[in-house]
Amino acid sequence: MKGLNIVLKKRTMAFLLSVTGILSAATALGQQQNHLNDPSKGFVHQSIGNPYLPLWEHLPDGEPRVFEDPDQPGKYRAYIIGSHDLRFSSYCGPDIRMWSAPIENLSSWRDEGAIFTYAIDGKWDVMYAPDLVEVKRKDGKKDYYLFPHSRGEGREAMVVKGDRPNGPFKPVNLTEDGKRTLPGSILGFDPAIYIEYVTDPQDPDFDIGFRAYGFWGFQRSMAAQLDQKTMYSLRPGTEVINYLLPASARYGELRDPKGTSYPNIFEGEDLGTFNFFEASSIRKVGNKYVSVYSGYSGPEYGVGSSNSTLRYAVADSPLGPWKSGGVLVDSRAPVLNKDGSAIETSNAGHNTHGSIELINGQWYVFYHRPPRGFGFARQAVVEPIKVSWDEKSVKDGGMVSLRAFDPFQENLTIKDKQGKEYKGAEVTSEGFHFYGLNPYQYYSAGYACYLSDISLQQDSWDVWDNHMPVTNMKNGNIAGFKYFGFGGLDQDKFGLKAFEGTKIGNQTAFNVFITPKTKAAFKVNVWLDGPWHNETWKGKRIAQISVPANSAAEVKQFTVDVSKFVDQLDGKHALFLVAEGEEGKPLFDFIGLGFSSKDKKIERPIPPSVTITVNGTKLALPSIPVRSTDENGIIGYHVYEVSFPMEAKSKNIPLVKATADNPEVKIKVNQATSPTGYAQVDCLYRGQTKSYVVKYPKN
Repeated sequence: MKGLNIVLKKRTMAFLLSVTGILSAATALGQQQNHLNDPSKGFVHQSIGNPYLPLWEHLPDGEPRVFEDPDQPGKYRAYIIGSHDLRFSSYCGPDIRMWSAPIENLSSWRDEGAIFTYAIDGKWDVMYAPDLVEVKRKDGKKDYYLFPHSRGEGREAMVVKGDRPNGPFKPVNLTEDGKRTLPGSILGFDPAIYIEYVTDPQDPDFDIGFRAYGFWGFQRSMAAQLDQKTMYSLRPGTEVINYLLPASARYGELRDPKGTSYPNIFEGEDLGTFNFFEASSIRKVGNKYVSVYSGYSGPEYGVGSSNSTLRYAVADSPLGPWKSGGVLVDSRAPVLNKDGSAIETSNAGHNTHGSIELINGQWYVFYHRPPRGFGFARQAVVEPIKVSWDEKSVKDGGMVSLRAFDPFQENLTIKDKQGKEYKGAEVTSEGFHFYGLNPYQYYSAGYACYLSDISLQQDSWDVWDNHMPVTNMKNGNIAGFKYFGFGGLDQDKFGLKAFEGTKIGNQTAFNVFITPKTKAAFKVNVWLDGPWHNETWKGKRIAQISVPANSAAEVKQFTVDVSKFVDQLDGKHALFLVAEGEEGKPLFDFIGLGFSSKDKKIERPIPPSVTITVNGTKLALPSIPVRSTDENGIIGYHVYEVSFPMEAKSKNIPLVKATADNPEVKIKVNQATSPTGYAQVDCLYRGQTKSYVVKYPKN
């Protein structure tokens, strides 16, 4: 299949994988594995916020790249290449996942599918944080090298090659039996590659046309020049740099062995300001090089030390020497506390991984977030950043500055009354939509970026439902969205589509969808700009929604006129929901929100419901899909299993029927072919297939 390649050598056991991703049968030795279609490949998600991929997609470790579209010469696409959280009890899964969008429309993200998996001896390798680079040959040919970071024993340094950004890819450095990488393969944990093109005819690499540099390491920063002929081994005549950037155990505390020297760090640099942990990534900015990595941050701006942050360092060459740049983004969303006396966090942390990329003249930082701090369901998020650099070399005092960006204000920063300051990217609900979210749309609670209780935002696994609730909100709990673009966007720009904001006469109303969780009455307060009316936040309450006692425990829409507050606004503004009611008890689940007007209605998307019967008996369908394992190789969230017990002596094949409450759902039922077989119900809805496998265990 295009975009998915599994190479197995002799003595390798192959497996037949159906469209559902379920491991169904082992075949003879020496055969190549047969993957049929990935049911989610080709699906296009119309992104409305941050995360920019569907809320049910869990793509961590995303490496952003911009390449020419191989199917539309002269056109370019933004690609995100990541690992894939599929297992709920461990990191990642068996595939490298890719999504892409045309740079003209950064709201239209296409699932390129699993661009690489690898199986051997009956098991699929887990794939961690990858990198993908393009090598332009002097004859015009383009090669794409994927560094999948296989966790299979002896295969961490695997390198694979293809002719397209989305594959297929073939390993270039495996032994004949496919079990190990070839001697000399040097890349390690979280590999990153930088390609430096050579245009000077006097340069010894001119005939080759480029140099390649590799960076890697977990709790230790390593680097080397790669042999351009292999792209996996050390360049002859060079050495591996065993300690590139100082690594830390927490902010300011070195982890590297006492007495470690750092020849690739500028003399006089404070070694405790680098704080390398993992996740190397290299980019060039102007005449300088930037190393982006996961590093400990927090105490310098008054919060706890965490590697849920990206830091950066700057150099005049790909291998340094380096100067520390500071924090790039903290996924825990630093904000001022209520009175501005300190900085606090307003979102969950676990780890993060990503890089920076220039798209349409605007720089972005790509990273991931872990809802409620859960590290096995991480989501791809992005923020705009302001990038500044000068012509002076780093050696002579030049620098690159990466900090928060807002089109409506200069030098966005968060600074408390003690003088502590966070200059990194602001964590928002916007993503690419940095002029603000279109107010006249529905938004799931999953797009909230400010949570007073980070444990409340749940994750999603339903490919038909782009939704994440914020559950069990109690008195004083806050959920916030930054920001809504009440001023609109008058024309397409930066790959963002124009939209109309609010204006006098729109009769704009605010709509919130909640599920009451108590029989007592309670209130939902709606605040603009901040959740408090004080000098620090300057918030304004624009509505108070009263929910009566004895309200049914079902999703209910509440609407309130807010036109006098928002129909005259320009620019963008934050919105906060504050729960008010009986102390200590859950009041409601927050489902979603949005604005409506006299001409624009708002409606909560409700996914279809499927009913499956066996011999006339309705089955209770599971809400959680079958999890990926090393043995089954599942690469998505689309497979469900359900059982219908049968009498041990029965020789009848059960009859399965299926219906849906939405005519858009297309259903295909494959009956079992024997009493010991299984049935399969494939349900297609708006480009996404759910497959229910009905098994018949014997009583």
